[in-house]
Amino acid sequence: MKTRFLLIALIAVSALALSPDRAEWGKGPAQFLMTKDEIAKWNAIRTDDAADTFVALFWARRDPTPATPRNELREAFEQRVASADTNFKADRKRGALTDRGRMLILYGQPKKIERAGQQRDSARPQGIGEDPNQQLMAENTETHIWTYDEEMSKTVFSVPRAVLRFADRFGNSEFKVERGGIDLGKAQQRAIERFITQPTLTEPPRFDDVPQQAVEEPAAAVPVQTELTTDALKTAVAVVKKAKASDKVFATTGEFVTAEGETFVPVLVYVPKSAGFTAEGNTFFGVVEDASGTPVLAFEEPAALVASKEDWFVDKSLTLPPGKFRGYFGVSGNGKIEVAAVDMDLTGKLDKDAVAASGLIISNNVYPLSEAQRPTDPFAFGGLKVVPKGDRAFRTSDELWYFVELRNPGVPETIPVALADGTMPPPPAPKIQVKMEVTGKDAAGKEIKRSAPPMEVEAIPLKGVPKHYGVGSSIPLAGFKPGDYTFNVKIMDTINKSSYTLSEKFRVVE
Repeated sequence: MKTRFLLIALIAVSALALSPDRAEWGKGPAQFLMTKDEIAKWNAIRTDDAADTFVALFWARRDPTPATPRNELREAFEQRVASADTNFKADRKRGALTDRGRMLILYGQPKKIERAGQQRDSARPQGIGEDPNQQLMAENTETHIWTYDEEMSKTVFSVPRAVLRFADRFGNSEFKVERGGIDLGKAQQRAIERFITQPTLTEPPRFDDVPQQAVEEPAAAVPVQTELTTDALKTAVAVVKKAKASDKVFATTGEFVTAEGETFVPVLVYVPKSAGFTAEGNTFFGVVEDASGTPVLAFEEPAALVASKEDWFVDKSLTLPPGKFRGYFGVSGNGKIEVAAVDMDLTGKLDKDAVAASGLIISNNVYPLSEAQRPTDPFAFGGLKVVPKGDRAFRTSDELWYFVELRNPGVPETIPVALADGTMPPPPAPKIQVKMEVTGKDAAGKEIKRSAPPMEVEAIPLKGVPKHYGVGSSIPLAGFKPGDYTFNVKIMDTINKSSYTLSEKFRVVE
């Protein structure tokens, strides 16, 4: 009889026990976000259904956008946990449960991370969060020092400057936070309270009627045009092939890649005002031939010329295979047809993840776009239009702008984590130096050489194009005499230890 009662009791206890995965949730990194009241309620839970309800309400109370199914705080938490597990794993503990993991989950990305691997200098000034009476660490102790910005320091840590020091005293990769001038217990409570957006919520919301997005059918492939259809345009191209390209218009091309990995070739025809065209009623046309002279692509389309200072331009982007090509691009309108020829040596497929730089673009017209750009818009970089000066002729009253797009430059080491609202903080900036030099001869034949020592410049992140940056500035030409020059620029990525030496010829006219 006793055995029967014991069996019944065991079955009853089993029915009230949490399954391992539910029980593990409360022992995992989510515990760092719990209030004291939530800890007590979680410890009293005995069934999986009750645990699931608790977890749903737990995250709903911390949802910064409760009217939508998406919970940005939960996404940020999971991203921080994944980052901590990857970066802070210790010998016998998952990274998210270490001291550094806890601090990352609670406080997010520090403004600065420093590492020290040898004996601490006793003469070093003490920062807030450091213990001035702390003994010198052993020679083999590695330390990591996290500094948080002013907003986090004042709001959560209640100090002007928060410094957290972690030490690996036992050489097992588990960095313990050092006790110092910050009350970490109170800081954790303040961080927990900041995450809660709906403290009075008693039931998690339901989003049962979220409409499903319709799946669009792929568009049918459009046949590639390889021949011009207008006889007058064919004749103009044939004349250029036998003689030389017009000196009335000028073509500039390049090869770029989008953040998604799509390679494209922008083509811009620069039309000086002296060429005699008007803005409206024109045809923009072109034909591209491979090394054997076989056409591989052609187009002709109505176009309005766009003003660039006192001149005009028209442009578009093409998709071309790898190889060596010669392009003939031109404008027809106002009773005129002008064609420019340009050689193109294309990879056909750029590696979006490679460390690289574009060619050098020189311009006298750089301006922000008034509308959002598409990824393959020609010579548009994160909302900035850079119009190549096709004739490379600048007046002494001009400023010569140079521009280079950098892809995947080196950036300082940080821990990539989202903010509490689900957004990512601004990425750390690359460390770029530029050395410039101008050489040439003025109209009198005098040799000219002007140079500037290497200087650190800002690499501007291109909006909407992750890991792409723009580097550029302007050079006043007021001190230059008319003549022919070469602009040389060396761009040095001091983190990746890579450099790019680029050059373009230009003329200075009266």
